Amino acid sequence: MEIMKRTDVTEMVVMSKIKKGLSWAKIAKAVGESKEWTTAALLGQMQMTKKQAAAAGKLLGLPPDAVLLLQQAPYKGSLPTAVPDRKSTRLNSSH
Repeated sequence: MEIMKRTDVTEMVVMSKIKKGLSWAKIAKAVGESKEWTTAALLGQMQMTKKQAAAAGKLLGLPPDAVLLLQQAPYKGSLPTAVPDRKSTRLNSSH
């Protein structure tokens, strides 16, 4: 059994939003928060309460594991992966 990651949830949220033709404002109304806060929470920057996560999960059709992950504390001040160094990134020489 593969363990779901928070990045998987973000991808599910975005794809479901697109497929269902939902706006961030409509999702925010269901969650009971501002559009900005809800967008940040669903993209992994804020921690939702159980009630907020359940409302978003119902509207977006998310599986139970995804709803649980929406309730977890986000990465603040750190990243889940290493930041690439300058040598490993490709820079566009035209800029």
